Amino acid sequence: MKIVNHSYQKRGKIEFMFDEFPFSKVVLAPIKNYYFVRTVKWDPNDRVVKRADLEKMEQLVNEFLGCMEFYKQRKAYRES
Repeated sequence: MKIVNHSYQKRGKIEFMFDEFPFSKVVLAPIKNYYFVRTVKWDPNDRVVKRADLEKMEQLVNEFLGCMEFYKQRKAYRES
């Protein structure tokens, strides 16, 4: 999975588009020093987004934004 496009929104949110879900938009919001998936504007032309997909998106975005160290320190982080 790769990031195709991103745009900034109000209150620090960032909207991303990914190559595996070209018609759906994923909104990530900041919490502490990293970003997590807030909402998915899912399009029926894409396959259903699963939990593993959401985790991969969070990892890609936090790595892209340079927040991966903070993301790894969160309580629920599990190495895959």
